Amino acid sequence: MPVQVSLNPTGHPPVTVNPQVHNVNQGNETIRWELAAGQNFSFTSLSFAGNPSCFGSPSISNSEISVVDNNPHNGTETTYPYTLVVTANGQQYSSAGSRIQQQSTGPSIKNR
Repeated sequence: MPVQVSLNPTGHPPVTVNPQVHNVNQGNETIRWELAAGQNFSFTSLSFAGNPSCFGSPSISNSEISVVDNNPHNGTETTYPYTLVVTANGQQYSSAGSRIQQQSTGPSIKNR
């Protein structure tokens, strides 16, 4: 399921995503961000804090941005903050507080 992206130039932050936390499972998975219904802007860039090696280079078009995630599954859930930049009417706007959360999909033990 793609992440829906919206722009409100007077919002704080101006770029918002839904869901704000996007969960991905172990292994290779393509993560996609797309314009939410009724939106009119183009995608400019996507960057992850600390440049983690599990993400490939973003593929960017006006209506979508995607990245391949190779979640190595190290037994823990890991969270990666990111910034998404879009352009509308010659002005750039960015997101804040968005993150990818890699799931640990290994076995679990439940005590009863």
